[in-house]
Amino acid sequence: MKDLGPAKQILGMHISRDRSSGKIWLSQEKYIEKILDRFNMGNAKPVSSPLASHFKLSSKQCPTSEKEKEEMKKFLQELSLKQEMYVLHCDSQSVIHLCKNPTFHSRLKHIDIKFHWIIDVLKSKLVKLDKMHTDENVADMMTKPLAREKLHVCRSIAGMLEASK
Repeated sequence: MKDLGPAKQILGMHISRDRSSGKIWLSQEKYIEKILDRFNMGNAKPVSSPLASHFKLSSKQCPTSEKEKEEMKKFLQELSLKQEMYVLHCDSQSVIHLCKNPTFHSRLKHIDIKFHWIIDVLKSKLVKLDKMHTDENVADMMTKPLAREKLHVCRSIAGMLEASK
């Protein structure tokens, strides 16, 4: 066996170390570039926030066909996001209370019946519903447009560093 020195790359990730402070960084820059190229976004202009704050997201942007859903599932598995039990983090105490106690209530009249499936999913224990404070909701950066400051907070909580320029 031969000592090749400190590792510089593993599983396509670049490894950087700072021995004096005891820190190690893994960069997936090449993988991200590969994914961007796969979806014809290799020449996209980098911005500080993925969406402007006036941008509205729609369910029309969700995968609809079985093929799209399967591609999304494979993509999440590539990111090592396969789980046996899924946890939904919710920052609305009212929603959590209504899901756990789904008795008919006059305040539920405006909610379309097709969204009541979550109650069945919770009863069957396919998912778990947990409360999360709005300030700690890192998923906001992936689900809605944010002001730059909130995006930086979410990125910091998620342990993501700003890309070097």
